[in-house]
Amino acid sequence: MLTVSARMREAMERLKQAAVGKADCVAVTAQISHHAARLAGESTRTFYTDAETFLACQLHADELYQLDTVTTHYDLYNIEAEAMGAPMVWNANETPEADPAHRLLESVDDWRKLKPVRIGQAGRMPFILEINRRLMDLALKPKVRFCGPVTLAAKLLGVEKLIVACVTEPDRVHALMTFLTDEVIAPWIVCQREHAGDDNATAGGADAVASPPILSVAMVREFCLHYLQRLDKLVGKVRLAALWGERFLDDPREYMDIKRLAYPGTCQALDPDVTALGPALFKAYADEHDMTLVMGLDAALIEQGPVNAIRSRAQRFIDEAGRDGRFILFLNDIPYNTPPDHVHAAVAVAHQHRY
Repeated sequence: MLTVSARMREAMERLKQAAVGKADCVAVTAQISHHAARLAGESTRTFYTDAETFLACQLHADELYQLDTVTTHYDLYNIEAEAMGAPMVWNANETPEADPAHRLLESVDDWRKLKPVRIGQAGRMPFILEINRRLMDLALKPKVRFCGPVTLAAKLLGVEKLIVACVTEPDRVHALMTFLTDEVIAPWIVCQREHAGDDNATAGGADAVASPPILSVAMVREFCLHYLQRLDKLVGKVRLAALWGERFLDDPREYMDIKRLAYPGTCQALDPDVTALGPALFKAYADEHDMTLVMGLDAALIEQGPVNAIRSRAQRFIDEAGRDGRFILFLNDIPYNTPPDHVHAAVAVAHQHRY
């Protein structure tokens, strides 16, 4: 039987306090997906298809690493695409992926040929709804999530074709984006809220493809932010994270302004951008706009180590950006084969920093 420990419920309160600068120490969250399956000795196929196994693995990882939240990270970018009919590749010990060799759309106009999506029933949408039902059984808040419009379009069409189309036939891309926003993403958010019994639940999305150098800042504004704002008008209370790439820009603040519109109140800064530009840049921006700073450690560093380098990086983030307490350390997408002592090292640095 799945349970949430008293330690975890206390830790979740720490995370809430960290957002307003009142935590007793640096709070730590993580993106853990199939690494949790490895820790528990479960297959990744079962992990990504069976809600009970998924949550059991996640809760086990959260307790093992003493994290400050219950993590529920599945392959967010594939759910809508798979429900629309995109073929999937399932390799052992890997995250499932929309098949790059067999894209659902051959051209930017092919969305017109698609059958209506059975929202909540197609693909693994029932798996996501079951995760949320079980979270509610544990007296935890369900997670309403969605794939950002640019990344969803890339899953269906391919990144290269999408970029070319954005430049050469933007009107056709806008037609595709409008379809995805109105007929797929918005209904999926509404469906998740209905099953959660909360019409006002904040919907959190991610859109990694909408990042430099993949797209220019102008393209991010036109093809990502515009449709996020459209989505907000349709269903309300949407937030978008996982935007990165500041290190590729002459003026990173212009892109950070877009991120602030996409995720009001929170400044999320991810490695390797943070290390390249320095934590102080993001700290100053967060302070200027009265935002909670969430700073993500590089996934490659967490996997490869060594431990002293992980400790040093985490300590630098805290020293240069987390001294006032309105700061959360984020372990960004822990890879499958990461040694547990690498994760323990980062968490220990954070929890040992008392306010």
